[in-house]
Amino acid sequence: MTVIEPKPGAKVDAKKIVSWAGSALMVVSIGFIFGRLRTYGLDLSLLTSPWVVAGLLVVAFIESLGIVGASLNYRAIIKNISGVKLFRPFAVMVYNVSNLYKYIPGGVMYVLGRNRLAVETEGLSHAKVAFATVFEGGLVALSGLVVALVFSFEHSIYYIRQLTFSPVFLVAAIAVPAVIFPPVYIFRKDIKQLFGQFFSTVEILKPAVFVKRFGFALFLMFLWGMSFVAVITLLGQPMTLSLALTVVGLYLLGWLAGFLTPGAPSGFGIREAVLLMLMPGMVVESVLLSAMLIHRIITVIGDVFAYCIAVIYERASKNENETQIPI
Repeated sequence: MTVIEPKPGAKVDAKKIVSWAGSALMVVSIGFIFGRLRTYGLDLSLLTSPWVVAGLLVVAFIESLGIVGASLNYRAIIKNISGVKLFRPFAVMVYNVSNLYKYIPGGVMYVLGRNRLAVETEGLSHAKVAFATVFEGGLVALSGLVVALVFSFEHSIYYIRQLTFSPVFLVAAIAVPAVIFPPVYIFRKDIKQLFGQFFSTVEILKPAVFVKRFGFALFLMFLWGMSFVAVITLLGQPMTLSLALTVVGLYLLGWLAGFLTPGAPSGFGIREAVLLMLMPGMVVESVLLSAMLIHRIITVIGDVFAYCIAVIYERASKNENETQIPI
């Protein structure tokens, strides 16, 4: 299959507009990132030694490698859905630039940022990019839930049972299907035909392909959970294998709650509330409070590191192509 690179002559005006908009969003994102770091108000006395600082930076770098890996997995999902094999440096760059948009309040800008892939790639539709994003989100949510249930089943079930729903939510849960069902039923044949055409080239539905993509999502979730374990260990929490696995599960339960909460940039505040509810008595309280703050900062730094890796990778690729001599 041919690797499709962004074509300089295709959709020139749209590409310029998207490029300018992307640059503007990058500036806005960086502003929100620095604002977020300031609100964290890190107490430097928490960092007891240069070795702790070095260890935390290593954790941030490992997290950045996970994000870069996620961009490669997303590129594979695009291929499985559309049959289009994106130029790797371009796909990695767009994914990691868009990843920084998640710090813009509203929680949707990073989704819109990925549509640059469709604008600059012939044969790739916005619908396929959107579906790839939804599919990826579903994979990470499902894998996070699986890891949480496997490593902290009793705690997870207890928390799930404590969930309550407001009357507004229950009314919406009844009203929305009631409004949607009539037109769906009336136009069911057209919808069936449309979806049939849409999914005609979707390889992601094949069991082997799905298992591969889901397997990577499981690995990524476990990596993120272990990064939190690494932080609390560096801050002085005595650690055993049993406790580490439990913490991984509970952390991912908190992450899942933040991920599924609309309008919270990066799940800010939601994840911490869940961890404060579930982990006291398991992790030293002072360590837990410090770790939640520091891990948030580590996550932001990891996203920035991933962006830097993407920039270096793309520029190295351009330089390599420019220095190649045709035979």
